[in-house]
Parts: sequence; C-alpha cells; structure tokens
Amino acid sequence: MASSISLTVDQHMVKRRQFIVSGLGTIAALNKRFASDPLEIQVERRGGKIPLVHITDLYHPPQDPDDHIDLATVVALEEFDLRGVILDCTQKFLDAAPAGFDIRRDPGYVPVLQLAHILGRPIPVAVGPFSPLSSPTDTAADRPLAEQGGITLLLKILEESDVPVVLSLVGSARVLTAAFNRNPGLVRSKTRRVLLNAGSTSGPKREWNVGLDPAATIGLWNSGLPIDWYPCATERSAFNPDHERGTYWKTTHAVLFRALSPALRSWFQYAFTGSTRGDCIRALEEDVEPVVWEKILLETRNLWTTASLIMAAGRVLCRSFAGWRFLPRQDAEGCELWPFSLEPIVASVNAEAEVQWHLAEGESNIRLFKRRRGAEYGEAMGEALGALLASLRT
Repeated sequence: MASSISLTVDQHMVKRRQFIVSGLGTIAALNKRFASDPLEIQVERRGGKIPLVHITDLYHPPQDPDDHIDLATVVALEEFDLRGVILDCTQKFLDAAPAGFDIRRDPGYVPVLQLAHILGRPIPVAVGPFSPLSSPTDTAADRPLAEQGGITLLLKILEESDVPVVLSLVGSARVLTAAFNRNPGLVRSKTRRVLLNAGSTSGPKREWNVGLDPAATIGLWNSGLPIDWYPCATERSAFNPDHERGTYWKTTHAVLFRALSPALRSWFQYAFTGSTRGDCIRALEEDVEPVVWEKILLETRNLWTTASLIMAAGRVLCRSFAGWRFLPRQDAEGCELWPFSLEPIVASVNAEAEVQWHLAEGESNIRLFKRRRGAEYGEAMGEALGALLASLRT
C-alpha cells in the first residue's frame, strides 16, 4: 500500500559537550578561512530545526547497508526535523535472480518503522516508482497506485511546509524529478537545497545512482532547482579516497558501532542479517547475538553521503581533545578542522546524463563539494561518525 506510515513516541534530546582545543597559528588561520566560508548552507529553521526529506534507495534486506547508516546519521543530527522518508526502489532489486539483480527484497518500510519506534519520532514513509522515468519530463502518473505514494508524500510535505525544505537524495533522482514535473512551481518555491549524492566529477563511466535512472538525472539538472552536488565518483572511480571533490570514504563497523545503544545494535543486526522475523518491533527489545554481532563488527563499509548531511546540519569535522567529532560550527572555535566547502559552479547535462561543469566567477544556485585531501580522511570521518551514532540515545 502506498500510503504513508507514521509512528510517534517521546522525543529525546541529546546533550552536547563542547570541546575546546588550542591550535597552532597556521591551523587557526585555516579554520578562520573556512569558518567564514560564505558558501556554507544556510536554511530557514522552525523551532531550531532544519526541515528535511530523505529520499533513499533503502531496502530490506539491504541492497547496500550504507543506506541504513545514512538514515541513522540523519536522525542522529539533532538539527534536522525529518519530515519524511521516501523509498526510491528499483524493480531489479525487488526480484530474485535471474529476473532480478540477486536476491528478493522489499522496499525499506520495516527499517523506517523500527527506527520510528526506537526514537519516538513521527517518520512518514512511502515508496516511489519502481522503474526509470521514460523521459526527463515524465510525471510517472501512469504508474500503479502502489508506486504513487512517494511522489504524493513529497508534494504533500512541501505544500504543507511554511518554510523551504532541504531534500537529501542518496539514490536516483526519480521521485524528485517526477514530483517536479507534476508541480514545478511548488517544488521550486519549497525547495531550499537539493543534496545530490550522485554523479561523477568527469569521465565517461556512468556512476551507480545516475545509472538507476538517467532520464531523472537529466530532468533534475535541467529543473533549475538549487543543487549542492556531492559527487559519488571521480574521473578514476567511485572508490577514490583521496580526491578533493570526492565524497567516498571507508571504515569498519567496529569503528562506527563501538558504542551504540542496545536498541540500535538490534536494529542494525535485524537489517544486516536480513531477518524475516514478523515481530520486527519485539526483535528490537532483544539484545544482539554475540557471535552474529562480532561478525558484523568485522565487516568494512563504503560510505559517500556523510559529508552532505554534516554540512547541511551546519556542522564541521573537528579534532577535539576527545578525537575527531562532528561539531556545530559555533562549538568548534579553536579546534583543528578538516575543511569542507561548497564552491559555485556552472553546470550542464548532456543526453547521456553526464555533467559538464566549471567554477563560476560569481554566485550560482549550483555548488560543488570540496574537501582537503589526505589519507587520514576516512579515519577522521569514521571516528566522528561513530561518536555521532553513539550520541543517539534511545
């Protein structure tokens, strides 16, 4: 059924510690440069929260478990008011081989429902179309009723919001482009920024998320919507850990999950083992199985989306006396930063969904991610994200 699901329990506040570390003069100068970066995302807030919709290719069992970690990151960032999760699922991942990609999956209703129960937050959720758009202007109005809920929910959230909303895209652009084609005026007026985690900085090889729906990608780039572009691939590959424009980094589950609350441990175990238990809420009340959990901790994880969420929340990657942390910028005074920025660009897309770009001479509504290069990037991100997920008390 395509209608949205919403669960509500008590909302908890997470206490934040402030970390103050003195730095050398050169570090302080570098921090000042990036702290005053005029390209840092600024969003209107209501009640101290940033309204956000997370559009994700989330499945159960996972097609790629990074999507569960991204969702956990969204809810761990207390700056966000998560208005809804839109499931961006593709038919080949819902079917078992040989018709499908590998194994049979369901759209990720269950992990969202479980997380809503754990956190005590209303999380409306619905699924979008299962197959690619027929053209960049396709509204997907001819799709089955069961595939209309995601587009309908997105438009409803935008219409009801009294301020523009940040849209986080961590899969294809299918739902957003179809929604735009149905009501471009509404989507333009109520979209603050699109956090686009897709595409390649250059080269002919098609990046994964773009390949899920090339027509939707073309439609999004031609829409004129304000885009903060976080490329998942560079000219070399999607697994380049040392590129100033690339978002990719890698770590282990042991680093990320070292101090999770019991309920979140159970949530991740349920997902990563592809559990078929029907009592999916009761399963969260049981602690993890030690042998299974130890095996999960040994696994490594590729991640791409983290920087977009951290920047949208107004946080920075900062080395405190406790280690690398994602701190609100105002709490990072005097800390050593791993600099992130967004630079204005001029961009166009061709018929193959390849984006050509160059730096803009002035302001632009399209901005491109940049970071300091360095082999320690993944280590810093892993330590900081592990601490953020540990702060999510349930």
